[in-house]
Amino acid sequence: MNTKYYYSFNSEGKAFVGKYPAIKNPRRQSEYLLPAQATFKEPPETKENEVAIWSGSDWVIEPDFRGLLQVDIETKEISTIEYVGAVKTGFQKVSEDVAQEIQTNPEKFKKIETSLVDISNTEEYKNYLREKEVAIRKSEIERQLLELDSKRIRAICEPSIKDETTGETWLDYYNQQVTTLREELSNL
Repeated sequence: MNTKYYYSFNSEGKAFVGKYPAIKNPRRQSEYLLPAQATFKEPPETKENEVAIWSGSDWVIEPDFRGLLQVDIETKEISTIEYVGAVKTGFQKVSEDVAQEIQTNPEKFKKIETSLVDISNTEEYKNYLREKEVAIRKSEIERQLLELDSKRIRAICEPSIKDETTGETWLDYYNQQVTTLREELSNL
């Protein structure tokens, strides 16, 4: 006995859901009952990241990236694709590893035309890292200078000898450290 099947699709996007055996019409045994959101027309075979969509009269194959990750090219915000069709304009499909890297190091990625590109092997990114290192070092020097300023004030208030053999005072010692740090800061 041949089993007749119907092919169901969802109500939201009319994407193929599954194949089910049809039930005979109890009043007309030569006919089969067709549930809502279904057709007797078999959908075409689909490949990975494709889905059959019922157009009302036939099946159409559309890209299907639902459940995969995408990145907003402008904001670098990661989200899950929840729609059928090509990836929307302004977004780019990414792997979980790339998504993690974008979230961890967004400065490694730059919008070039309509894509987000990894620039970690470029001179631009190397210059960025150098500038970042210089900024960190400047911040460290400024913190050390502030600390030394408070020590120098104490040394002025309580003049005492740091090194008995050379006669160097604590104020002389702190002043020398300040001079060295200021020279380094000006060379950065």
